[in-house]
Amino acid sequence: MTFDRARPFFGKTLAWRLFKRHHTHFNDIYWANRAAAICTYSCTRPYKTTDPASALLSLPGNEQRLAATLGEWATHYSAFNQWTQMASIVAICGYLETYIAQVATAALESSPAIVFGGTKEIDGTVLLKAGNQYDFYAHTEPLVRGDWQSRISAYSRLFGTCPLEGHLSDLEKLRRHRNDAGHSFGRDIKSMRFVESSSVQSLPRLSDENIQGYLDLAKKVAAAIEAHVGSQFVGAYEVLRLFHAWRIRQSSLSLSPRHAARGFSTYFYDVTGNSYGVKSFVGLEAYYDAL
Repeated sequence: MTFDRARPFFGKTLAWRLFKRHHTHFNDIYWANRAAAICTYSCTRPYKTTDPASALLSLPGNEQRLAATLGEWATHYSAFNQWTQMASIVAICGYLETYIAQVATAALESSPAIVFGGTKEIDGTVLLKAGNQYDFYAHTEPLVRGDWQSRISAYSRLFGTCPLEGHLSDLEKLRRHRNDAGHSFGRDIKSMRFVESSSVQSLPRLSDENIQGYLDLAKKVAAAIEAHVGSQFVGAYEVLRLFHAWRIRQSSLSLSPRHAARGFSTYFYDVTGNSYGVKSFVGLEAYYDAL
């Protein structure tokens, strides 16, 4: 594959690759717990709810923390699983917003004229080589703060249009669930402002289907942004940024083209998990040096 400034590495931004890895990691650990829960509950079938929990379960070194009966344990474990469902909402929002902030910042660094209403008049790699330290995050923060209507408006101001309008209702529901989970352990924030009762309130019930729906939403939103911003504004900037960082570290070394290509590929693999080919490196280096 030859280097193409307009095209992200193998067609996808590095921010997207990290999003996908976070998405996969979440699925791996979430469903591992769900399988464990199903298996654990199935082990209780031969027992009565009044049987001592110690007949099946143990907490070596901390036995006093174990529920007295299996019925009591089952109630506690069910509540814990509901809590993990709410914690899952925080995780999904977290890695989705991480992606949005990363890809939007890369887009602005790649095409800084966007900030002033332009598009690709300036290649941000020029500013990178000049040592410019301007922090574009101030412009991307509104995309990951506040309600989704304001985020979509901020996105449109930067990039002209926003492909997320059709997801507004679901994104707002996800954001409200995240806020409830983050600020009041999953309970509705408004209901917790002043509570006459000092009793612990029940957690809202979220099913596996709810979580799957939010996972699907996160993937659709990220894919829509990737198709818009990644291909139109980011291109190969992330690779150029990594090359710039690597080149600075090699400034005191005199490397042959083969050793330089191999060295960058090793560095690229260390930080991205992907190799960078020699043919691509030749074009990358030539493009960078020509600016």
